[in-house]
Amino acid sequence: MELPPGVNSNLSKGEVCRLKKSLYGLKQSPRAWFGRFSATMKEFGYKQSNSDHTLFIKHNEGRVTALIVYVDDMVMTGDDPREMKALQIYLATKFEMKDLGHLKYFLGIEVARSRQGISLSQQKYVIDLLTETGMLSCKPVETPMEMNHKLGIFPDQDPTDKDRYQRLVGRLIYLSHTRLDIAYAVSVVSQFMHTPSKEHMEAVYRILRYLKSSPGKGLLFTKNSISNIEGYTDSDWAGDQTTRKSTSGYFTFVEGNLVTWKSKKQKVVARSSAEAEF
Repeated sequence: MELPPGVNSNLSKGEVCRLKKSLYGLKQSPRAWFGRFSATMKEFGYKQSNSDHTLFIKHNEGRVTALIVYVDDMVMTGDDPREMKALQIYLATKFEMKDLGHLKYFLGIEVARSRQGISLSQQKYVIDLLTETGMLSCKPVETPMEMNHKLGIFPDQDPTDKDRYQRLVGRLIYLSHTRLDIAYAVSVVSQFMHTPSKEHMEAVYRILRYLKSSPGKGLLFTKNSISNIEGYTDSDWAGDQTTRKSTSGYFTFVEGNLVTWKSKKQKVVARSSAEAEF
């Protein structure tokens, strides 16, 4: 341990400094650690992404290597095995590291490889969620939300447990990272986080019942000969019962693989269905 500047270091032989607080207990420790990690990556020629500061990318002779970090867990990928091995050796000289091999499970997302491609799912996450909520033996439904639903905020609605509602919706929001089929339903129920009612809670339980029918559904990224980018978008009109705002949705494919999707309420009120879609 090095003494900080300004501290009298007249210690006699045999005396030591007592550390009152560990690094993990300090509020500034995450920033200090990530600052050192970022500097280390940049020294090795990696560039930090502007959209996601935890992502580092390096281009070398037409090949790409990427590393993303969450707290102290790192995932490395790319099409340059030699560069990935060199980065691993370099980081091992700077930090204490342990190689866990091929990625199988990370932050609740399961990764499986086959000849068809790479599959991402959250099956264990779904089963744990159904178990904690007591819905593991419920009767499944075919759709995550009723068609032409009338959910909104009304003065005569029956309130429900606000904390429980927020916890359930928060877990469903994280689940939508690999389940685009519940993106719209989750975006609807997340609009009532501050004033949930029993009707809103029933909509959340319907999403759980839908998940019971297909807990292992996820994304499949395949290697194919398609070399284009496709995007699809649509909108309803005045779907929100309270503000009469419309909801837009879109998803995009890169080389035949689904990469982005979103369902979001529009900022202004559209006067026609054509304006809402425009």
